[in-house]
Amino acid sequence: MPPKAILAGIMLIGFAGTLPFWLTGTPEQRQRMAENTTTIQMIQKSVGNPELQPEEKKRLRHDLQVKQDEPTDFDQVGWLKDMRQLIAKQVADEHEAETIARWVYVYSRRFDLSPELVLAVIAVESQFDHFAVSNVGARGLMQVMPFWKEELGSKSDNLFAIETNIRYGCAILHMYMDRYHGLERALAAYNGSLGSRRYPKKIMAVMQRFKASHDDL
Repeated sequence: MPPKAILAGIMLIGFAGTLPFWLTGTPEQRQRMAENTTTIQMIQKSVGNPELQPEEKKRLRHDLQVKQDEPTDFDQVGWLKDMRQLIAKQVADEHEAETIARWVYVYSRRFDLSPELVLAVIAVESQFDHFAVSNVGARGLMQVMPFWKEELGSKSDNLFAIETNIRYGCAILHMYMDRYHGLERALAAYNGSLGSRRYPKKIMAVMQRFKASHDDL
C-alpha cells in the first residue's frame, strides 16, 4: 500500500476516535487534545519544512521570535472600530474580536501586508476560531503548522494564542511575498497549493467583505 494511503488510513482512524470528544469538549480541552494527539504528531513528521534559503531562514527566525509592541495612532483607532464591527459577526465576544483586530493591525503594518488581506486569510482558514485545528495539524486563526515554531521560532510558543498565531502567519506570508514577488503565488504557497489559483481567488473575494480597496488586491 502506498505511504500516502497508509497515512490517510491512520488519519481517518485517529479522527474517528477523537471526534466525539472533540465535538463535546470545551475550547481548552480541544487545545490540549490537539497538543497531545498521536495522529497529529505522526502527520507533522510527514510534513517537511519548505526549502528555505539561508537568508530567508535567518530573517524568518528573527520575525517569528520577536514580538511587536502595540502602537496607538489615529489610523488604528478608526480602523479597529470598523473591523471590530465586521469581526463581531463571527466572533461573539467583543473583547476577543477587538484583540484579533488589534493584532492584525499591528502585524500587518510590521510585515507590510494589507490588514484586509490578513483578515481574509483568517476568515478562510479558521472562520475566526483561534482554537481551530486542521486534519493535518495546522493550528489557530491563520492555521500555522507547528514545525514553524519547532524549527524557527520558540518551542514554547502557543499557536492557539491570538497574538502568537497572527505574528507567525503574517511573518510566513511576508516571506512568501518576498520570495514570489506577488500576492497570488504567495497565497498559494501559504496554502500549500502553489500552481493553483483557487485559493488566491477565494482570499481576494473575501477581502471585499473587509472593505479592501483595489490597491489592496
